[in-house]
Amino acid sequence: MQRRDFNRLCSGLFAGAAGFSKALSAGTQPFPRSALVYDDNTPVTVDSLEPGSSCIFSYPFVTTPCFVVRLKAAAIQTDQWHGGAGRDNSVVAFSAICSHKMSHPAKPISHINFRSDVISFYDRHGEKQEREQLISCCSERSVYDPANGGVVLSGPAPVPLAAIALEANDDGALIAVGSSGTDQYDRFLEKFGFRLAMEYGVSDVRARVGDQTVATLAQNFSSQQVRC
Repeated sequence: MQRRDFNRLCSGLFAGAAGFSKALSAGTQPFPRSALVYDDNTPVTVDSLEPGSSCIFSYPFVTTPCFVVRLKAAAIQTDQWHGGAGRDNSVVAFSAICSHKMSHPAKPISHINFRSDVISFYDRHGEKQEREQLISCCSERSVYDPANGGVVLSGPAPVPLAAIALEANDDGALIAVGSSGTDQYDRFLEKFGFRLAMEYGVSDVRARVGDQTVATLAQNFSSQQVRC
């Protein structure tokens, strides 16, 4: 191997490692990598997501739903959170399991949704707020901020939503690589396992997703979406 080829190879490896470590920063627990694809098997890319849109996909288990959202502005990395993916840092992903009573998107109905439109809520100081681009759970009126690590803005939710770490490759294709924060996975699967097995048509609700996981537009995932 010539020196220039060796240097090119090393540069590529170091660049890939840098991107991987960025996605897995802030105490992220790594899980097997899974590329997000649409129902027709085309990749979910940053550009394929309209700003203000959201999809539902499963990760890290086949029965644990998550949101992938393209925000209208960048989501900046913090000490506790890896921030947004893509060249404009606008794409984020979170577990769609509410940290209060584990409300989640189900095929018949969803009480928790990403809201691109303006919603009203009362913050932790009792002040009325009106904001867009939030995740709202209408089961008990918890509100989360996906632009700031899924922190709780309102309601009884005790902790932020678990964050799903994403990588974007050179073509903008999105890959889930890990999860950070307080997850609800074990408690969720124990509580809803029987129903989830029937709803997803699987025998093992703890099976990990494979190399790919299908992302469905949120408005098409649940037959009914409850908004408040």
